[in-house]
Amino acid sequence: MFRLSNALVLGLLSLATVTLAQQLELAKNYICTEDFCDNYRESNECDALKTACRVQNATHNGIIFPSATPCSCCKTCVENLKLGDDCSVGGLGYPVPAGICGPGLYCKVAEGDEHPTCQTMLESSKCYTAQKQFDDQRQAGLIGHLMQRPECDGDGNFQPVRCIPGQTCYCVDEEGKRIFGEAVHTASIQISMRCECSRLAAKARTLLNSQYPVLTSRCDSKGSFDQLQCVDDMCVCVDMHTGRPTSDLRNVTRGLSALPCFDKRLHENTTYLRDCENVKISQIYDISEYATEDYNVLEFERDICQPDGFYDRIQLHPTGGYLYCSDRDGAPIESYRAPVNSRLATTMNCKCARARKLLIDSKSLEVPECCPNGNYKRLACRRGECYCVDEDGGQVGVERPEKDKQRLPCYNEGDYCPVS
Repeated sequence: MFRLSNALVLGLLSLATVTLAQQLELAKNYICTEDFCDNYRESNECDALKTACRVQNATHNGIIFPSATPCSCCKTCVENLKLGDDCSVGGLGYPVPAGICGPGLYCKVAEGDEHPTCQTMLESSKCYTAQKQFDDQRQAGLIGHLMQRPECDGDGNFQPVRCIPGQTCYCVDEEGKRIFGEAVHTASIQISMRCECSRLAAKARTLLNSQYPVLTSRCDSKGSFDQLQCVDDMCVCVDMHTGRPTSDLRNVTRGLSALPCFDKRLHENTTYLRDCENVKISQIYDISEYATEDYNVLEFERDICQPDGFYDRIQLHPTGGYLYCSDRDGAPIESYRAPVNSRLATTMNCKCARARKLLIDSKSLEVPECCPNGNYKRLACRRGECYCVDEDGGQVGVERPEKDKQRLPCYNEGDYCPVS
């Protein structure tokens, strides 16, 4: 999705104002249907789309928008301008522009110029800034063989999937911050893994800014929409990438197996909620009850569930004495744990423990070694080469032969699991 320039938005608003009275009058006499548009186009020839919208290649590229015709039966083309092309920043009363700056560009008056031109988003985009930093480091010989160049979309936001070659891929939000969704890295993973549901859940949590559990659409393990969605006792199939319904509604109490998206490996025929979701809804009900009596329910401030309805990575043991790294069913992963209120617990994220289990379950030959609290060790070795890693397991800096690993900045006298 491309972001519209100010000029285009203002121009379209201006044009809409001119024709508003006409459209309101016309609206009394017809209903917008495909038949209406077919008849309209037969009697009112639409302007031909410009080459930019008819030929999508390196030379010609544009975006098709509905035109200001009755029912928007005709289309109009706004061409994508290239780096250095003249552009318009827009203004009240400005005409609709013939083009807007293309993906990764924005309209700005550069120092020393009199007129605005299309320039890169480096100054306003974290992703493009990260790309430039990566390219500069690669030029200086500071990029390791497993480090991946950040990928940006046309708006300058981070693409939704980041991968560690030979390990796992995980979802990130538009700012590049890791969110729910992870899968074993394969050559074609980004075809099926797009993280739309995970990004929506992350936005909901941010916008609601609630210290209590938040209900969102259910995701699958890769961050796409679970194709079976239920609200109360009504269920429907949805598209895994858009979340839009693809079937009729069905009452959950009558069984879900008749729905085309029902998967007996993932869903129960007579119930929709998973164990963790039942606990979560009970918590929300209790919070609501106590709130009416002016109580602040602090013990429920951490959401124990993931957006897929299973248990989150970190769980509190029933004894209350320690936190442990959990699989999706709430069971401990090996012996990764940390005493409550300890420094190990404060820094605990269990990202390594979860990735390790995912890779072992998929029978991968190489699995990471984790710290006692389930975090990634700051230094990793693989096939005779050692390198520093970040908290998500991604390589940082160049690698060195294992015999020279003490020269790495993360060596820290052999302590790869600092607690601060």
